[in-house]
Amino acid sequence: MEKKNYIITLGFIIVLVFFGIWFLAIIQTTPSEEIHIKPVAKHKPEPAAKVEPEPAAKVEPEPAAKVEPESAAKVEPEPAAKVEVKPAVFDIVPLEDQDCAKCHPYAVKDINERGGLHQSIGCSECHLEHPPLGKDPIPTCEMCHDPGEAAHYNIKNCNACHYPHYPTEMKFGEINSAACLSCHPDQGKEMEAKPSEHAGLNCTECHMVHREWAECADCHTPHADEMTHADCLACHKPHSPKAVNYAEGIPNNYCACCHEDVGTALASSKKAHSEMGCIECHESKHMAVTQCDGCHDADLHGASMHERYPLCLDCHNNPHALAE
Repeated sequence: MEKKNYIITLGFIIVLVFFGIWFLAIIQTTPSEEIHIKPVAKHKPEPAAKVEPEPAAKVEPEPAAKVEPESAAKVEPEPAAKVEVKPAVFDIVPLEDQDCAKCHPYAVKDINERGGLHQSIGCSECHLEHPPLGKDPIPTCEMCHDPGEAAHYNIKNCNACHYPHYPTEMKFGEINSAACLSCHPDQGKEMEAKPSEHAGLNCTECHMVHREWAECADCHTPHADEMTHADCLACHKPHSPKAVNYAEGIPNNYCACCHEDVGTALASSKKAHSEMGCIECHESKHMAVTQCDGCHDADLHGASMHERYPLCLDCHNNPHALAE
């Protein structure tokens, strides 16, 4: 069977070959038509003749005729019709203190709790105006505090110390001693009568806050380590510190801090004076000396002895270290 298929295929190929040869032969024997294309003659274009342009005639422009503008007729504006503005028909209801509290609760709270004498004054008694109907809602202190009534009211720049809603809680700004002394004249007189270095200081160097003061040890070294501020004030007044005034029960070592040689002599003595307090002999004022006959009988050693030696210290040498 395969052999038969092979023979058929081979025969078909041979037929195709012969058909192709026959077709090529027919094509070669057919005459082709010749097509002749005649060339077109080329012509060179002649150059165009140059034509000189004629000059344009100058035409002088005729001057425009001046036309005088006609003056515009002045028209007077008609007066505007007057409109009568009538005031609004309503009554302005004045504000009350409870109205102020609605917008200014903290200010009202400060007044009620810390206002001092200002507590008795209503808001509208100081704040006479309020925007938009008024432009000056903040009053001046002079409105109530007449400068003619007190020297302190003549001090300028009240707000440097006082805030109106709590005026007694003062925080000192840039003020001088004159402002303080206008309310505290006695202290000023005391410093003037008994001058010291304290008198040359501004009040605010010791009184940083109103009614408060620095302690002595903030600036000074205490006479003894155990001394408190109260111990200092027992002898010294801050506005006249040099005028020493003794208090009862002042220990000898407080005096000995400034009078070291005297304190040492008295402490080392074996006599009765060593058992006494300094203020028993120096009791009237600082540096005052009590005479011997203030404590001892004038005829203690007999009249003749006192006549020969009228001065006790001629024999007893030193009251802080008595000789035999």
